[in-house]
Amino acid sequence: MNNELKADMLFVGLTRPPMLFGVSYNFAVANAIFSMFCYILTSNFAYFAMMFPIHVLGYYLCSKEPIFLELMLNRNKNCPRCWNFTYHRGNSYDPS
Repeated sequence: MNNELKADMLFVGLTRPPMLFGVSYNFAVANAIFSMFCYILTSNFAYFAMMFPIHVLGYYLCSKEPIFLELMLNRNKNCPRCWNFTYHRGNSYDPS
């Protein structure tokens, strides 16, 4: 008996978030807003062109986990770092 979990392609397609050029729609919009903001601030086309390397990074990350941006934002919203992180160096249970 084969115990491997098989995913139906229809189920995978229906549960995947909307994608734009291989990245999630939220990531594409955030990338466009950030790149255009930098371009408007500096009037240097190189800042607008940085949209493409960021998109490639997002494409790689979205191929591993399609909703990584939403998961990262949710984690940072619900589990923020403590204010004295630098004092304890990440271990707040250290008595010294």
